[in-house]
Amino acid sequence: MSIHLAIKMPIKIIHLSLLVLALNAFGQELPSSPHGCTEGSCYPATGNLLIGRAVNLTATSTCGLDGPEQFCIVSYLQDPEKCFECDSRRPYDPYHHRNSHRIENVIYLTDLNGNENFWKSVNGKEDVSIRLNLEAEFHFTHLIMKFKTFRPAALIIERSADFGRTWRPYRYFAKNCTRTFPGIPANGLHHINDVICEERYSDIEPSKDGEVIFKVLDPAIPVEDPYSLEIQELLRITNLRINFTKLNTLGDDLLDRRSDVLQKYYYAINELVVRGSCFCYGHASECAPVPGVNTHETGMIHGRCVCKHNTEGLNCERCKVFHNDSPWRPAETEDPHTCRECNCNGHTNQCHFDMAVYLALGNTSGGVCDNCLHNTMGRNCEMCKPFYYQDPNRDIRDPRVCVACDCDPVGSLEGGMCDSHTDLGMGMIAGQCRCKYNVKGKRCDDCKAGYYGLSESDPLGCQPCNCDPRGIILMDAPCDQISGDCSCKRYVTGRYCNQCLPEYWGLSNDLGGCRPCECDFGGAYNNRCMMDSGQCDCRRHFIGRQCSEVQPGYFCAPLDYYKYEAEEAAGRSPTDPSLPGQVRPQAADDCIQQLSNQARRHRRHRRISSLQQSQAALRRIRQLQQTPDVTTVHREHAPSHITTWTGPGFARVKDGAGLVFTIDNIPYAMEYEVMIRYEPESTEDWEAVVSITSVELPSSLRCGNLLPAEQLYTETLLHRNRYILMSRPFCFEPSNRYVIAIRFQRHGVAYRHLTAFILIDSLVLIPKYTELPGFHGSDPDSEQHREDMIRYMCLDSFMITPMPALAEMCSKLICGISANIHDGALACQCDPQGSISGECDKVGGQCRCKANVIGRQCDQCAPGTYGFGVNGCNACDCHPEGSFSHQCDPVTGQCPCRQGATGRQCSDCQPGQWGFPSCSPCQCNGHADLCDPRTGECRGCRDNTAGHLCERCVEGFYGNPVLGSGDHCHPCPCPGNPGSNHFNGHSCQTDHTSDQIICNCKPGYTGPRCDQCAPGYYGNPEQPGGQCLRCECNDNIDPQDPGSCDPRTGQCLRCLYHTDGPSCSRCEEGYFGNALIRDCRRCTCVTAGTVVSACSEGQCLCDHYTGACPCRASVMGNNCDQCAPNHWNYGQPEGCQPCNCDQRHSEGDWCNMFTGQCPCWPGFGGQRCTECREHHWGDPQVECRECGCHPLGSQTRQCNRVTGQCECKDGMAGVRCDECARGFTGVFPNCVPCHQCFYQADDHLCQIRRDLEHIQYAVQKILESGITPGDGMNRITELEQKLNQVRDLIDTGDTERIHQLIGQSIDDLRPEIVLINSRLTGIDQDTNKTKEADEVLRRTLTDLEKELMDVNATLALKQELLDKYLTSGFLDQFDKVKKYYQVSQQAEERCNASVLFPTSPVEQSKQTRGITEKLLNTTKGQLLRNLTAHNNSLNELHQKTQNLSETVQHLSQKVCGGASNTSQHGSCSDNQCGCHDNQGNFVCGGEGCNGTKSSSLTALKDATNLTDSLKAAMKELQGVTKKLQDIASQTQDVKNRTMNALEKAQKKKEYFEKSNKDLKDFIKTIKDFLTEEGADPESIQKVAQQVLDINLPLNRTTVDKLINQINSSIANLTNVQDIMNQTSQFIRNAQDLMNKAKEAERQAVGVRDLVNSTKQALNVSEVAIEKAKAALKEARHNLNSTKNSTAEVEKGLVQLEDKQMDIMMLLTNLSKGVEALKNKTEMNRLMAKDAINLANNATHQASTLVQKLNVTEKRYRELQLKMESLGSSGTLNNIQQKVKDMTKDAEDLLSKANNGINDLDKLGELLKSNEERMKKQREELEDLKQNATDVRDQIQEEVRKYSSCV
Repeated sequence: MSIHLAIKMPIKIIHLSLLVLALNAFGQELPSSPHGCTEGSCYPATGNLLIGRAVNLTATSTCGLDGPEQFCIVSYLQDPEKCFECDSRRPYDPYHHRNSHRIENVIYLTDLNGNENFWKSVNGKEDVSIRLNLEAEFHFTHLIMKFKTFRPAALIIERSADFGRTWRPYRYFAKNCTRTFPGIPANGLHHINDVICEERYSDIEPSKDGEVIFKVLDPAIPVEDPYSLEIQELLRITNLRINFTKLNTLGDDLLDRRSDVLQKYYYAINELVVRGSCFCYGHASECAPVPGVNTHETGMIHGRCVCKHNTEGLNCERCKVFHNDSPWRPAETEDPHTCRECNCNGHTNQCHFDMAVYLALGNTSGGVCDNCLHNTMGRNCEMCKPFYYQDPNRDIRDPRVCVACDCDPVGSLEGGMCDSHTDLGMGMIAGQCRCKYNVKGKRCDDCKAGYYGLSESDPLGCQPCNCDPRGIILMDAPCDQISGDCSCKRYVTGRYCNQCLPEYWGLSNDLGGCRPCECDFGGAYNNRCMMDSGQCDCRRHFIGRQCSEVQPGYFCAPLDYYKYEAEEAAGRSPTDPSLPGQVRPQAADDCIQQLSNQARRHRRHRRISSLQQSQAALRRIRQLQQTPDVTTVHREHAPSHITTWTGPGFARVKDGAGLVFTIDNIPYAMEYEVMIRYEPESTEDWEAVVSITSVELPSSLRCGNLLPAEQLYTETLLHRNRYILMSRPFCFEPSNRYVIAIRFQRHGVAYRHLTAFILIDSLVLIPKYTELPGFHGSDPDSEQHREDMIRYMCLDSFMITPMPALAEMCSKLICGISANIHDGALACQCDPQGSISGECDKVGGQCRCKANVIGRQCDQCAPGTYGFGVNGCNACDCHPEGSFSHQCDPVTGQCPCRQGATGRQCSDCQPGQWGFPSCSPCQCNGHADLCDPRTGECRGCRDNTAGHLCERCVEGFYGNPVLGSGDHCHPCPCPGNPGSNHFNGHSCQTDHTSDQIICNCKPGYTGPRCDQCAPGYYGNPEQPGGQCLRCECNDNIDPQDPGSCDPRTGQCLRCLYHTDGPSCSRCEEGYFGNALIRDCRRCTCVTAGTVVSACSEGQCLCDHYTGACPCRASVMGNNCDQCAPNHWNYGQPEGCQPCNCDQRHSEGDWCNMFTGQCPCWPGFGGQRCTECREHHWGDPQVECRECGCHPLGSQTRQCNRVTGQCECKDGMAGVRCDECARGFTGVFPNCVPCHQCFYQADDHLCQIRRDLEHIQYAVQKILESGITPGDGMNRITELEQKLNQVRDLIDTGDTERIHQLIGQSIDDLRPEIVLINSRLTGIDQDTNKTKEADEVLRRTLTDLEKELMDVNATLALKQELLDKYLTSGFLDQFDKVKKYYQVSQQAEERCNASVLFPTSPVEQSKQTRGITEKLLNTTKGQLLRNLTAHNNSLNELHQKTQNLSETVQHLSQKVCGGASNTSQHGSCSDNQCGCHDNQGNFVCGGEGCNGTKSSSLTALKDATNLTDSLKAAMKELQGVTKKLQDIASQTQDVKNRTMNALEKAQKKKEYFEKSNKDLKDFIKTIKDFLTEEGADPESIQKVAQQVLDINLPLNRTTVDKLINQINSSIANLTNVQDIMNQTSQFIRNAQDLMNKAKEAERQAVGVRDLVNSTKQALNVSEVAIEKAKAALKEARHNLNSTKNSTAEVEKGLVQLEDKQMDIMMLLTNLSKGVEALKNKTEMNRLMAKDAINLANNATHQASTLVQKLNVTEKRYRELQLKMESLGSSGTLNNIQQKVKDMTKDAEDLLSKANNGINDLDKLGELLKSNEERMKKQREELEDLKQNATDVRDQIQEEVRKYSSCV
């Protein structure tokens, strides 16, 4: 089938070419078929626009117009007649005027008789133009000019589309465009509208019948849209002008311008064709004459279109009137784009097209109606005009469809406009009025609810009522629609009901509308508030909406705020005239006289005891007589006692004496209640005579009418009360000073008594609040406030002290009283030093005081304290035995001392004594005068002595200072004296055996006189000022080695730990690290990557600190063990080489460090990914694709690397060899040869194919060379154009017309066909020869490619083997592998050079094939020469491949231990060392092989096993170490618990001391009572009897026994410190051993020979661990002992604690009823001293634990020496076994230690339970104390109630 098509296609092309050439015979094209243009576009006929327009054709130059002229024709050289006459004065006539050559002659080539006529210009004139004027717009397609003689050397074709007003060029023609038209491009046409210059029509040849052809639309330029504006503008013309600007001459006119020379140079045209058509945009099939043109010549193309499709216009360029519903568009083949009629519903006959409407409606309709009638409007007159609406009962086409609106223009929008139609979706109803926003009603003539005042000028119609909805009563009718007045709620006012009434706020939706302000009667000035927020008008420092809260930092004054302490008042004697009332006389029956008489009677009768009693009473009365009339009694504040007073205390006033108070701080003029607070000392009643006097006369309105009689008061002070209110209030006013004088005297007696006293606390002024606003008046609020004050007993709360908690209502009322009096709140003014913060209590203003600080403002110290400051006050703590009182100076804190006492607390002895209160002289051996007042330790020892009693010499002296005062201490000669610059010791002693002084040298010195430097030190100590300094060797020498450093210069001589340098501060050569911490390690440089000069004998130098090795170029790593990134070829002397991977075809810039292979993307290969991978093809610079050769149809998997063609087997074909070849049949891969007849037919087809290939080759050559046979490219282009025209004719189907055209054109084409056939015959012969040579070359090159592919496959296999060899093995074999790899690489490069590069034989063969196709005659010989050279190259390559194979075999023998077989699927039965197994995997090395790989694997395996063993041993050692650390931690816990037990014992000692002191205090109290003169015999007897009834729980024997048990238990604790020190030492030893084991492990990993030293280190570990085990066993034993001792101590402490608690309970009971225990106290004191001594002994014994530390240190040094002296023996297995045994022992020890700790935990729990029991007992005591307090409080409460009832 394909063969027949190939034969038919060329024949069809020839026929089409003939049809195209036939078009020249026509004068015009046929118009569209007469179907009326109903189915699509239609076009009028195309023809010569000159026909019928001779009058419109003009020329600027015509010969013979003025008379006959001669002209000659150059091409008539062989004709007898060459020159002719031109006479154009008359038009051309074939019979009479044949010599006329006017311009109209160009319209037709011949006249009616067949004679040729032409137009000719004047001879020699160059600038000539021909112009055609058209009556309308036409489409101009092309122009043909046929010249009688030479064609012009230059011409311009111009056009005009505006009837000659403007001109634009179409094309320039010139013989030399660059010279003639320099500004016009001549480089060919690129765009359809380019203006260019052409040279092909301006040559001097031919001299006759030359043509100039111009086509507006060049066929070579495709046109996408022939109706585009650009194309239409290009084709549209109204005028055409041809300007001839230069003649073509033979050159003789340049020298001679005579007429006979110029007769042969002129322009002459035989025929001029201007082809075009009437342009109608596809809407007309014919054209009619334009109005005014009456010419009707045959073949004339008219200019007015006969329009179809509802279009009109000269060119059908617009739609008809009322047909604008669709846009005008040119007609198309399948769519005429008919203009549609507009739809105006019969209301108009006018419309226009709107593109915006058309687009908005989705390109369906764009007509817009104009001048709509019947009150309609809209695009289709489908809507009613404003103020009209569509009658829903009439059709839209009804003239009466629109009805006028009926809306009130005042209340409706837009002056009464209504809805024009019904649209429920938009809420429109036809005729519905649109009211203004605030208007309602059908006609919009009423205001909406909430609006009033309908007005036409108001855009909203009505004004809103603006009634606040919160303040109105009715929501539906808030205001009057006429006036707009709103109806308000009860508490709302204003026109809009938007304001609250006075004293109301918060307009809301409540029933009343507003809420009352409820301003606080005291905190606010009045009851008015802000209407929006309700904020009241607050007084100063009051906040909150109601002004009911006090501002932070301020407070409300309580009712007793104006309180005046009696301690601060002025005391007056009874006789002082300032006191009111009469002074009472002293009692006439004086006690003194009575007691004196009684004493005389007793003396007379010798009654000694009665006499003594009388004398004691007499002394006491005399003391009372000397007591001041008024004294201050301070009382200390105690948490356990209720404070019934204010201030520091009381004023103690004698009978008849008084107090004077001065008052000048009254804040408010009003009456105040005057209250006196007091406390009686007896059951007698007292009375107070009070006088109140104002310094100035009262000036206020409130107090101005006060009478003098009202200023005197006499009040009775009942003994059962604690306060008294004056019988009537007194009016005080501000800015006045008042003096209140009060006389206190007993009630109901006539005389005053010396021993009668009363305690006065304070004077208080309480405001009479009923006068204040909020309480005064009969309004409900005032009455309620007065009732609340009484109901909640607010005033009563301030009568008693302490004041009870106030009720919340009282706090509010009192704040109101305070605010009225003080016009706001008062500032706290807390003292910043005495208070915790600046805030105080809101009522009362009490600040938060610091410790021991009192006062409302925290500005004074409490009684019994002193030193007011930032930390509060400090307690006086006056010593009871050394001070007269517990009070001290409030500033200095100095207590009043008794005789013999000194110090601030009166608790010290006089200078030179100690042991207060039993002071004794200091004992200092005559070397000091003062000693510590507490301990007796001497201070300021003289004569070079020191010690507690100056009993020893100071450091640097020796002697016996106990001998007494004097210089008994002498300086030590070491070698100089102390204090000199030559004293090198710190002490000395006398050797009594040798009677020599032995010096104790300072560190760094040695010798009997410390005049030598010790090992590790240097200097010149033998000289004065000389000293020994430590050798600066950074601890890298042996300090015990005398030769470790120079003793003079200090230079280090024997550096250890691989250090070096004068200070052993750096690592020695070949080592690196930090020498300062003994961390020098051997350099680990890899020789293959390190600079050669830095290595010798396998060891390399590195940086002393970092260990960085000096690497070769492009080598990196701390050890120089790897190439730098993106480098390879490690191990070369010059360093690593860059990878140079292809950036586009590789996955990265990195490559294999040894092979240099880059990671290629799929499909690419080669070392640098610059080639296609195996089994791929293509240009590696573009793309590599997989061959995909079918394995059953191809010879190999590799295809042609350029074309991708696989090499197929016989009978197979296709690019991938996956189909049957020609001449074979069947289904692939079962292909069988065809029948013999196929080959006979195939020969004919092959001959035809060769002919076609020859033609194609010839065409290709023509296109490449640009040389064309015959008429050249112009002719071929013209034929192509005509072929397209013929194709169009064929498509129309008018076969009769086509045949006619073909018949007319056959004669013209026949000569050209003969010429083409002759040329094709010659080309065919050349093609046959080339084809034969090409087949020979193809077969030869195919064979060469097969051989080269085989070679490449072999090389790839060898390369793969070589890669495996190189990547296997160990570093020590790297150099050898590297050498063989270089040999292989060189072979690979030679192979690649012979195959892949441009100079390879394959590439040369391909180039030769190309050259052979171009040079047909010389190809065969050149090919033979190349083949010979190729064969030689292949032979050499084969020989090199064999050499490479031998080299690889040798390399395999070295690396793997056996020669490598070459088969990919060989057998390893004979050769196990280097072979391929059955699966194709390469096997290298193994058991029995001697290659480097096998040796390396064996060494690696041994090293790995050794490493694993060492890691296991290290892991076990780490476990042991951890367990030892746990034991140490637990041992330390045991130590801590033991020390806690000792601390508890010490605390018990202190507790006993305190108990002893308390007993002494009790004894002293009892003694004072017994020795007091006033003690009666009954009291003494009662006390003595209670003392005798006391029975102690323990006797002396039991206490001694307990003390002995404690001593023995404490003695057992002496080994605790020793045990823990030993355990810590063992742990450190184990850690050192583990560190050494780690060091051994590191050495074993690097060097096999160091394994033995590792074993030795482990043996050392074994021995040390055995010793540690023994020591731990001893520690376990000691721990058990410690546990038992601790248990005994705890048991004894518990018993002692229980019994001591019983003693304290008995002592507590004794303190309540007894005040003297003399005999028993002495016994307890002795017992306490014994306990102190025992505790001191226990402390001393515990301190001896430190001495055991020296023994432990000594054992540690011995263990260290033994470790260093241990030898190396044993094996790794023994070491592991011993480590396991040691681990087991350590675990057993840990278990036992845990058990001991558990026992200690139990003991601790027992102690804890005892402490809890004591705590419970203390809590019970606290409960009893609280019960007693509650009872006392209850009693006081009852007393208060009874007192208030009186």
